[in-house]
Amino acid sequence: MAASSGKTSGAGRAFVWVIGVALLLAGGLSGAWYYLADQLETQVTRVIAGARVQGAEIGCAGRSVFGYPFRLGVRCDAVTLEMPGDARGQGLRATAGALRTAAQIYRPNRVVAELDSPLLVDAQQMAPLDIRWQLTQASASFWTEGMDRFALVADQPVVALAQPAAGRLPLFEAGRFEAHARRRDGDLDIAVSSADGRVVAPDAPSLPVFDAAADLTLTGAADWLAGRIDGDTLGEALAGREGALRSLKLDFGEASAELSGDFAVAADGLVSGDFELAVADPQRIAALVGEAMPQFAPIAQSVASAIGFVARQENGRDIVALTLRDGNLSAGVIPLGQVPAIR
Repeated sequence: MAASSGKTSGAGRAFVWVIGVALLLAGGLSGAWYYLADQLETQVTRVIAGARVQGAEIGCAGRSVFGYPFRLGVRCDAVTLEMPGDARGQGLRATAGALRTAAQIYRPNRVVAELDSPLLVDAQQMAPLDIRWQLTQASASFWTEGMDRFALVADQPVVALAQPAAGRLPLFEAGRFEAHARRRDGDLDIAVSSADGRVVAPDAPSLPVFDAAADLTLTGAADWLAGRIDGDTLGEALAGREGALRSLKLDFGEASAELSGDFAVAADGLVSGDFELAVADPQRIAALVGEAMPQFAPIAQSVASAIGFVARQENGRDIVALTLRDGNLSAGVIPLGQVPAIR
């Protein structure tokens, strides 16, 4: 009986130790969570204050930190961003629905977020937009140099004009939109795609449903992920930069066009580069481009005509080499027209 009693006593002590260790771990985890939550709240407050110093107002109504015990995130009932205009008319006001961000407590450098529709954007020198979706999710990874990766996925996005007196006027809708960016050494990789896109504006040309995608690298632009972008416009940001366009594709089903090649942007926004264009049904593509973007109709028609003379056949598509020098586009010795500068 004594031996049995000793075994029972030993098992009881072991059980007490297990309970004690579990309580210590739970207490340590709770303490760590509340400490990190306080640090997160402080950091968010600091970011908002820093933006205010720079002239921007960030609003986060009903802000709270949540996720105990294994996640840590910030929740807002609604978000706003307001940037005052300058002499060049760059003012902006944006409002959106509820925002939820979270990171796993064991992987705090990767943050995921959801934003509720709608997003209302009112910027100077452009019509106000009303953007809605069924579900939008984003994720970002951070490392020693700031943001390392970013991804955004939106299901069923619809872009419309905001007309306070007459309601929304839809312009474009898609089945899915994705945008991805990553830091690769000092360069920036960007991939954007839109599936099942439709132009639905009342006065727009009747285009078939299409897929569009772009995949490129900008040399020396990795710091864009940290918000360090030179200039106030796309043209100013790209001025003096080089890049590689792996694919710029527009697919209407039987008719499609894909452009690839290396390029450089001059200080005045004019582009130079050597490209390869692969087209299925070039005359149909030229007609669609002319309908959607009349300013590019002459170039599109010139390219379609040149393809018949200088293209080669490959996998059912016509392949033609294009040369762009300071905005002047040509196929071999055949001039095709002027490509406008990036502004």
